[in-house]
Amino acid sequence: MRSLRPVLVLGLDGATLDVVRPLAAAGRLPNLARFIDEGLAAPLPSTVPPMTFPSWSSFLTGLSPGEHGLFDFTQKLPGEYRIRFTNATDRRGASLDRRVSEAGGAVLSLGMPATFPPEAVQGLLVCGFDAPVSTGSDARGASDPALYRRVASRIGPWMVPDLDEGEDDEAWHERAAGVLLTRVRRKTAFALEALAELRRNGRPPSLVTLVFSESDTVAHHFWRDHDPASPRHDASASELRRGAVGAVYEALDAACGQLRAAMPDETTCFVVSDHGSGGAARRVVHLNRHLESCGLLRRARDRGPGWDGLARAARDRALQVLPPKAAQALFRRLRPAAARLESAARFGGLDWSGTAAFSEEANTQPGVWLNLAGREAEGCVAAGDREQLLAEVIDALLDWKLPSGEPVVARARPREEVYRGPFVDRAPDIVIELAQDAGYGLSLVQTPWASRPEPLRELADDELAGGRGRGMNGVHRPDGLWIGPADVSCPTDIVGVAPAILHALGLDEGTAPTHEAAPRAYTDEEAAIVQARLQKLGYLEREK
Repeated sequence: MRSLRPVLVLGLDGATLDVVRPLAAAGRLPNLARFIDEGLAAPLPSTVPPMTFPSWSSFLTGLSPGEHGLFDFTQKLPGEYRIRFTNATDRRGASLDRRVSEAGGAVLSLGMPATFPPEAVQGLLVCGFDAPVSTGSDARGASDPALYRRVASRIGPWMVPDLDEGEDDEAWHERAAGVLLTRVRRKTAFALEALAELRRNGRPPSLVTLVFSESDTVAHHFWRDHDPASPRHDASASELRRGAVGAVYEALDAACGQLRAAMPDETTCFVVSDHGSGGAARRVVHLNRHLESCGLLRRARDRGPGWDGLARAARDRALQVLPPKAAQALFRRLRPAAARLESAARFGGLDWSGTAAFSEEANTQPGVWLNLAGREAEGCVAAGDREQLLAEVIDALLDWKLPSGEPVVARARPREEVYRGPFVDRAPDIVIELAQDAGYGLSLVQTPWASRPEPLRELADDELAGGRGRGMNGVHRPDGLWIGPADVSCPTDIVGVAPAILHALGLDEGTAPTHEAAPRAYTDEEAAIVQARLQKLGYLEREK
């Protein structure tokens, strides 16, 4: 059994130095300010795109998305106009938790996305929001169910479904500001109790990793209130709303201090975010509408909502009015519907015989697929014409301009130029990075075909808060943050974080163990629950 040096990783999802530095300078983040003064702080480039599933998976494995295989919450099925929901079994590469466990150490991992189903580790792993449990987190999403139950019996669950981020309630923001602070305190208490329980059982963890999602949530929903220069700014916002971003960062700073104090003095501490955050532009992008205007996509004749449309509407209504357990019972009855309905939302209504290129219009994975014959179910473009079509579509994207004359798309590249590894073909043929509009990020949202919008649409005043069909008012930015010891250089990107952690643990020698577990798809019921959770988090759109 190897003697490992203790390491604490505080994951602040979506946190940015653009918020940390001014708050720390103002004396509002004493713990993070101390970490910075005693060590090193720097921007940490994320994955492309800078999104939750691929970036935290790269953090865990030290591999890029093309190497570990997770690009988004969903994955287009090869040769089909359908998607499935992804999970940890789609990821290749040994995780940090596995490396530590196989070296004889114990871990405490809480809230890490893309970790369901939980892998067997020494210690305790509690999955993040992708665990398919509609009532929050429970023992099914834990590597050691009995240990989880003991901690939860004293503190309560790691996560509860206390906030529906898809609500349109006018009082939602005032309510959410307080809920986020309560979440941080509850998660901190759970972590401290889990740490104590492991020690009582003679298993003090060598690696403690916690991911707080509240910094991401507050940025998505309160950035326009935090930033008076935002084109979506609401001058009438309450003081509570204007101060929400700062208050959440203060709560996270307190949590960081408590957790660091609970670890041995010799612990190496890192603070990491998977991507940054910033403000959203007033304009949103309808990519398929642009492809249609360029003659690259053709809509089928309108046949009305059909069963899929009616089912989606019923499902979304159920999410709004039913308590979690009742909703879960409904999903059990509608088991085949989840991925099918999400697929219909992304691919339905296209005339494939006249569509050369199409997008899933997923803001979490902006890109364009080519409708190649022999690869897609109804492909109409000869495979030999792929290179020519790639160039044509990329030109159409890069020629797309804002009213200012600046580009709508900052970069559009063939996937082979962005990724390397065995899973490159899981990415869209063309990977897109949207530009900024006067310093604020454009959002990709699904085209509401019934209203025939312009490809680049300016939001009305009553749409600026964000939500369904208009993007959230805070968006992801490519640079997350890194705070670490002065003698550890900031990695070049998030892929390099795992080697730095392994070195701090004393595990940077030898070959990493492989991880070749067979993919385990969500059951239909689990997929429906995950879909509902992603909708509540604002990652998937509800029926318009």
